[in-house]
Amino acid sequence: MKRYLLLAAFAAAVSFGCVREAAPDLAACDSFARALPVWAEGRETEKNLTLSFREVIDTRATNDALIRIAASTDYRLRVNGRFVAHGPSVAAHDFYRVDCYDLSGCLRRGRNVVAIEVAGYNEPNYYLLDQPSFLQAEVEIGGEIVAATGSEFAAYDLKQRRADVPRFSIQRSFTERYALDPSFDDWARQADWQAVEAVALAEQPAKALLPRRVAYPDYRVHDAVEQGGGIYKFECNSSGFLGMRVKVEEPALLRVSFDELLGADGHVHIERLGCQAYVIYELAAGEYDLESFEPYTMQFAEAVVESGKCTIERMYMRDYCNADVWRGTFSSDNAELDRLFETARETHRQSSLDIFMDTPSRERAGWLCDSYFSARVAFDLSGHAKMERNFIENFLLPERFKDIDEGMLPMCYPSDHRDKNYIPNWAMWFVIELEEYLARSGDRETIDRARKRVYDLINYFEPYLNEDGLLEKLDKWVFIEWSAANSFVQDVNYPSNMLYAGMLDVASRLYGDEALAERAARVRDEIRRQAYDGRFFCDNALRGEDGELTRTDNHTEVCQYYAFFFDVATPESYPELWARLRDEFGPARKKSGAYPDVPFANAFIGTYLRLELLSREGLSRQILDESIAEYLIMADLTGTLWENLPESTDFMASCNHGFAAHIVRVLYRDVLGVYEVSPVEKRVTLRFADCGLERCEGSIPVGDESIDLKWTMKAGRLEGRLSLPEGYTCDLLPAQGIEVDIEVK
Repeated sequence: MKRYLLLAAFAAAVSFGCVREAAPDLAACDSFARALPVWAEGRETEKNLTLSFREVIDTRATNDALIRIAASTDYRLRVNGRFVAHGPSVAAHDFYRVDCYDLSGCLRRGRNVVAIEVAGYNEPNYYLLDQPSFLQAEVEIGGEIVAATGSEFAAYDLKQRRADVPRFSIQRSFTERYALDPSFDDWARQADWQAVEAVALAEQPAKALLPRRVAYPDYRVHDAVEQGGGIYKFECNSSGFLGMRVKVEEPALLRVSFDELLGADGHVHIERLGCQAYVIYELAAGEYDLESFEPYTMQFAEAVVESGKCTIERMYMRDYCNADVWRGTFSSDNAELDRLFETARETHRQSSLDIFMDTPSRERAGWLCDSYFSARVAFDLSGHAKMERNFIENFLLPERFKDIDEGMLPMCYPSDHRDKNYIPNWAMWFVIELEEYLARSGDRETIDRARKRVYDLINYFEPYLNEDGLLEKLDKWVFIEWSAANSFVQDVNYPSNMLYAGMLDVASRLYGDEALAERAARVRDEIRRQAYDGRFFCDNALRGEDGELTRTDNHTEVCQYYAFFFDVATPESYPELWARLRDEFGPARKKSGAYPDVPFANAFIGTYLRLELLSREGLSRQILDESIAEYLIMADLTGTLWENLPESTDFMASCNHGFAAHIVRVLYRDVLGVYEVSPVEKRVTLRFADCGLERCEGSIPVGDESIDLKWTMKAGRLEGRLSLPEGYTCDLLPAQGIEVDIEVK
């Protein structure tokens, strides 16, 4: 979605709700002055119970007002019926982040209704943890606590949301179904409302509280366009709360289904992602302003009146997206590249709210490996690593992860893994990411806190090492990427061992452990000896009944990328293989049909590893061409980037996937020419190549400042201007085939 359209929509958001960003001095809020955690007595583990908390505050002061909130599981805050916020920011098991909102622009003189809906799901999932329900909240005006749970705030069980409904997906909690009449919202709007008896509240055990730390969401509102036949379309994939204005002439049953794509028959097919992707309303006659409680992702919504008679007068989305993404800019004389950048930004904006989600639709989970790529983008667009700190901190907080084997890390977190499943490979990516996080943040304290987790993980793998020092018969879900490579993961999987060597090397550098580096070198040597067949690296070897290990003939494209990415191979040590990959693989092979015995790589993660390898060799023009060839179709169809390449999934996977926003890093590094930013050393490294552009410029935030670069290319000569943050220095790497003249300010 174009930025100017989003900014225009923001005006609508201001008039449609009370959207307030937290003041800077509230950012570190992690405690309460008077509020206690409370819930309906004896019902804190009841499934899918929604309570409506409210307090009427009579005040003449409307400035210097704030509210602090912590909750399990989900809450929605409104003041005088107007939307303020949704939360909370996710945290590890038994920890809860505190949100603080400035209410100065929301209160009016006199009586004000502060209303907080809280859904207690008590259902294991990959988004909101299965933990006892509670709300802890207090309102402060002029430095005085005027309302707090435990003394003020009554709660009501209005039974408007049905509890006996299916789950949205196996990764998320329940679908939404409501039974409403036109007075359904009076409790949140009218100071003198008293329609039902309040429930008895009981104080809950004290909670371990944490600061939110990351930016508060972007709640701007934008409308869908009616396409006819009950179909509504947003300009691009959008993530947030689906809203409607509805006029009901006769009692009606209204179902609204949604998805990122339409089926070939022009209708929404919710089974595409395997989700119960709909909201249902049972409505008495009257007029309604409706808005979903849970966030969803969609480009299309399909409204069906299953009985009765009603008219939808408006369909809109209230975004629930990352607000800290707008400072980074990129533009060039290639409109397709510019569109890829904005598509990548939109993907990251929706997929990185308070942690790095893989997709904002079916699960909203914080997956490792995905986070390695997403964390780079977060830094490039925000100029800091606050979200990454939260993401890593969540993995460090629990004493242990009770649902998986000792020493292992969850494949995604915060999440419940009652099936005991995990991805051993993804735990290794956690260590790989730590090194880059340290370079981005300088946060040595977090790295030291992670030491036990890292060494426990290394110890976890010890029983799986065979006589050659390679991992063999790894347990649970051994995952390489979404391709045929996942069929070749036993008994000795060479890509897993390539990643293992990379993990050992990183741990060696982080903690000064030379023995780990020596082990990594031995692993690489053994992979070279066993896996390379003279043409390609093979994916796996099998243990025969005679006890002998035999290399298979399985060799996938992504296996080759793992080999080069984790330094098992280099262009110098395997020049023929590298030339083959460089010149004959990628998008070109899909046309030529070369090497039909080598299964294709997929977007997650093979083609993105390929871009990393091309970047190491400075092949900027090839990177530009391949990025347009592989990803522009995604921008055209959904305005976001996808989990898989279209031809590999027949459009049956997520079309809004966080890791894919890594195109932002690719464009900054390999096209604009800002090769590396080292905030700890206060150094910027530039590298330029002739990528076929005549003009390019961009701004990359660093802390409160930015790196601003603009250049033009003519007749093999690049001329530009670079503006650096205070105290930064600049290095210029050699350029091949062009002259470079950069003025540094």
